Amino acid sequence: MKQIVVCGASKNLGEYLSDIFSKKYNVFKISRSIINSKNFLKTDLNNYKNTKITFNKIKSKTKVIDAIIFCAGNSKKNYKKIASKNNFDEAYSWNFYPFVNIINAYLEIFKKRPVKIIVISSIAGMKNINAPITYSVAKNSLNFYCKYIAKDLAKNKIYINIISPGNILMKRNNWHKKLLKNKKAVLDYINKNVPSKKFINPNDIFDICNMIIENEGNFVGSNIVLDGGQIL
Repeated sequence: MKQIVVCGASKNLGEYLSDIFSKKYNVFKISRSIINSKNFLKTDLNNYKNTKITFNKIKSKTKVIDAIIFCAGNSKKNYKKIASKNNFDEAYSWNFYPFVNIINAYLEIFKKRPVKIIVISSIAGMKNINAPITYSVAKNSLNFYCKYIAKDLAKNKIYINIISPGNILMKRNNWHKKLLKNKKAVLDYINKNVPSKKFINPNDIFDICNMIIENEGNFVGSNIVLDGGQIL
């Protein structure tokens, strides 16, 4: 049975992916928030010491990790145009530094064993779509960092790939809340900005993750955009 680690597994897409993968794999679920689930590890991945402790706990249960899905992130602060250093620090603490800590902890504790790493980013890191500037810049940094290290780590069969979704709709996420508040405005936005005129289904992201994990090929450094044509 494959051993999968999902980071950011307490809600929304991270919760969805960890639950569906748990039906076929052994999944370690990492989150800042408490989850009532098997193999749950409460951790602030923005803290490197805590990240190392968590990966040591995982190693005590399995000597091999087949895949790591990084699904942590937050765009809660709505800084559209102007943001301070503190604002950016907060955005990076949610969307960038945790992944840096994950990579370093994995390399230190699992000694460069082969693994497939899937990073869930956002099209906001590729183009100005009027998302919060702090979130967009942090995701852009995440994308570049992944591409920068992917080439070198591939020598050890550590394969890093990115999935950049557009507007994901699922129960209780931000788009769902916006729909409940003003359905007409949200649908007008989607119809105007997304050529397919549709939201992204979380199962589509699962399918891509599953393809990468199950495929024996060597996807390396790809950024798979799933946005209904929004950034074309």
